[in-house]
Amino acid sequence: MAKLDVLDGRALDELRNRLKGEEKFTPARALRDDLETRLVAMRQDTVNHPLGNPVLELAHDLSEKLSSGQISMANLQELIQILSAEAFADRAERVGQYVGLADQDENRARLASLFKSLAYDDGDTLVPFEEFSRRVEREAMGIVITAHPTFGLSQEHYQALAQFAADETLGGQALEASDLERLSKLVIEQSHEPDQKINLLAEHGQAQKAIESIQQAMRGVYDVVLSIAAELYPENWTELTPRVLTIASWVGYDLDGRTDISWADTLHTRMKVQVAQLKYYAAALNTISGDLDNDHDELATTLALVKSRVTLALHVAEKETAFFSSEYATGDELSEVSRRIVEDDGSRLVHTVELIDALNRSVALTNDLSVKRALIILRSEVANYGLATSHMHVRLNAAQLHNAVRKSIGMEGEPDDPGRRRGNFRALSGLLDDVKPVRINFGSLAAENTTAKRMFMLLAQMIKYVDASAPIRFLIAECDTPFTILTALYYARLFGVDDVLDISPLFETGTALERGSEVIAELLENEHYRAYVKKRGRLCIQTGFSDAGRYLGQVSASLAIERLHMKLARLMADQKLSGVEVVIFDTHGESIGRGAHPVSFADRLKYVSSPMTRSLFAKNRIPLKHEVSFQGGDGYLYFGTPKLAMTTLTRLLEHALGTPQADEEDAFYTNTDYSLDFFLSLKSFHETTLENRDYAALLGSFSTNLLYQTGSRKSKRQHEKHHGIDRGHPSQIRAIPHNAILQQLGYLANTAGGFGTAISRDLDAFVKLHGESDRVRRFMDMVSYAKGLSSLNTPEAYAALFNPRYWLAKAYAVKHTLRAEDQLRLSELVADTGRYDGMSRMLQTFRRDAISLHRGLDALSADGQEKVFPFDTRRRINLIILHVVRLCLIQEIFLLAMRIPPFATRNDLTLDDLIQDILAMEIPAAIAELKATFPVYQVQTHFDEGDYGEPSEYRDNENRDYSKEHRSIFGPIEELYDLCRRISVAVSNSIGAHG
Repeated sequence: MAKLDVLDGRALDELRNRLKGEEKFTPARALRDDLETRLVAMRQDTVNHPLGNPVLELAHDLSEKLSSGQISMANLQELIQILSAEAFADRAERVGQYVGLADQDENRARLASLFKSLAYDDGDTLVPFEEFSRRVEREAMGIVITAHPTFGLSQEHYQALAQFAADETLGGQALEASDLERLSKLVIEQSHEPDQKINLLAEHGQAQKAIESIQQAMRGVYDVVLSIAAELYPENWTELTPRVLTIASWVGYDLDGRTDISWADTLHTRMKVQVAQLKYYAAALNTISGDLDNDHDELATTLALVKSRVTLALHVAEKETAFFSSEYATGDELSEVSRRIVEDDGSRLVHTVELIDALNRSVALTNDLSVKRALIILRSEVANYGLATSHMHVRLNAAQLHNAVRKSIGMEGEPDDPGRRRGNFRALSGLLDDVKPVRINFGSLAAENTTAKRMFMLLAQMIKYVDASAPIRFLIAECDTPFTILTALYYARLFGVDDVLDISPLFETGTALERGSEVIAELLENEHYRAYVKKRGRLCIQTGFSDAGRYLGQVSASLAIERLHMKLARLMADQKLSGVEVVIFDTHGESIGRGAHPVSFADRLKYVSSPMTRSLFAKNRIPLKHEVSFQGGDGYLYFGTPKLAMTTLTRLLEHALGTPQADEEDAFYTNTDYSLDFFLSLKSFHETTLENRDYAALLGSFSTNLLYQTGSRKSKRQHEKHHGIDRGHPSQIRAIPHNAILQQLGYLANTAGGFGTAISRDLDAFVKLHGESDRVRRFMDMVSYAKGLSSLNTPEAYAALFNPRYWLAKAYAVKHTLRAEDQLRLSELVADTGRYDGMSRMLQTFRRDAISLHRGLDALSADGQEKVFPFDTRRRINLIILHVVRLCLIQEIFLLAMRIPPFATRNDLTLDDLIQDILAMEIPAAIAELKATFPVYQVQTHFDEGDYGEPSEYRDNENRDYSKEHRSIFGPIEELYDLCRRISVAVSNSIGAHG
């Protein structure tokens, strides 16, 4: 697939040159080159010695050299640092290539061409202004900023990554020599790791920086629209209020699987973004006023009044935000603030109507085209964003809604229980028949204990007192029954927010994706839901590529999602809901395993929203709005500099506003028998894998313990109920850490896995299909990319650490030494874990599948069809070397654990228990226990007679100072563990994202 041209990477060249020229890294570079030479030779020799594992053999050799003093820990630290810096530089280069980085002039030219095409039908017939206006004032695309835990680098390193990728400063200026010096030093000399203990407040701050960057780029987009409109519609262009793209955020509002965000936290977050946007509006009005000449007295007066109105509202918002940022009281203090809020004297600003009216008057008061344009751009921003920096997405889990309504309808069990389903549905419809809005206040909100009802009450208060001008999306996770959506509609009406709220089910489980269109069809038969959709003018759904990718496999999930999209297009056409827009929010992530196609940004968008799907909506004349997520630090990167932000927006708009080029003869859609068999085989492989206890053993070998904390959300799911949950099941690990574990084990199973099995059923048919289908080639590009980033030798090497035979063999090689004794003891302890057999069985399954995948990829090559391996040999070698070094470090941690002194059982913790924690790499907790058990001080046992009134002759001769153990065991284990996690960051950078 063709790639967009990229700018020359002057900054990256400088970084790489500096890295090569660092003399202190000379020994580390020599070690890296030696490891590469030996790795290549060993891999070539596997033809003659197929049972050998080059990764494990190199790790063993490195470990023995470290033990004998042939290499030092300093050598390994320097090796890790240069490999980390190289991975960082490679990632920066790929970011630029991925988005098709372009300078501002080229982006503006591409946008001008795009918007001009919207003004013509059939390429040469100018459409009426009203039609052009409809096309550019409609929000065809949406960005959703989320705070999933993908803050895998520090904010400072993310900023450096963006600047190296774009070859510009954060402010958009050319990088100077001093900038390059500072940034290169950061990358080359400082360890690569996330900010410590990142919390929701820090995530929100980074999210707002990304949103600010998007808003800045959007002003450039509006300017291009107005330039084209002024050229083609000189009499009417000032009437335009272009929108084209929305910005939304759920950072601070996503309660799915979280119990650590209070209603006051959510309200405070929303108030903060209102304050930020009002400040921006005031500053924009100031700038426009400052540019006026003396002929604009009336306009200056009007703008002064508008600014005064905004400033007054800003003061109110700031005071209330300050209250909810503190430890708010549920008693007198909350009552007092609530009374002040309710008794507003008119200073509060909740609707944008008066601002837009004032800006309309202002546009008519000037003939200065530059002033008109500035006012129209500001009018577009007010119309688009409302009174906050972005639209608001809240998210709950379906179970939270079910728990809320359970007593009201006497529901027992789950809503879809056989025998009760119809009764539950009728009872809920009965509630909707009679529901009347109820008034609430902050007291009733604070007193409510049910999460779902509390959220609706909070939204009601927000609409009354914060912002009623922008729609709010109400996302429902794990939604696979119409009952759930109707429950949300009932509470929306009960609390009077249904006029502003867009209820959106999230379909991401296998069941939900299969039933999604049936759920919507059943809902549209319900008079309450149908009336609601017609009144709102839109029907919203969310499809998730992350959990779906975990449950079904990434590609089979995308195909299931595509089928759901197509079924929905046909359903809407059959229902004849004219004028109702369909909004599809595709929550994919930034990694391959979460649906970020690795070849280009254009491929990424076509992967999640295929040309065939979009053409089907267009053919049926159903307005479609496509929304995509940008998640955490990895996602915000695409808006890190002005050039990156503008390029990203340009690619999004080219996708959303361009005509989808769908091949009606694409064999994937015409040869449905084979396509369906292929999909079912792939889906079955991943569903079977997820339920396999051996897969749980593989994931649980180190679990998330090789990872830094990369966000405020817990890796394990939080539940409002605790019974009936298998907490050892892979589904209880969130999608991002699940994928991150696979990355760190070296095999991207949820993307590359299963394809060999599916292909092997009919290899010739697959090769033929690949040649005749753009859709198949696109997902196979992703599979071959994932395979290229994977090596089954790597997880097999990690599994070997739990194989008693491995440690026995090592002990035999170094007989009659202290190290051999440690290895003999370790062989017994790893046998006790029982991990190896399960891991080995799972990896054998993956190996069989991978052999078939190799055959399939080789058959494509033999047929002249290109495979996509988007990296050079050095990048792949570096990735394997990172694993080799970490395997060496883990072995040293295991062996150091054998030297922990015996101790009496403490807090029900035995020495063997503690060592098992270390074998699982639960190092921080284990070291904390060790430091408490073996303190670094001498306990005083002799006290003078003068102190206590009687003599003491007792002397304790036992030495209780364990400083030696701290120096020789505990401290080194901590140091080795930190290096292991630093390698994890380098692995993530090599792959392109965390999890």
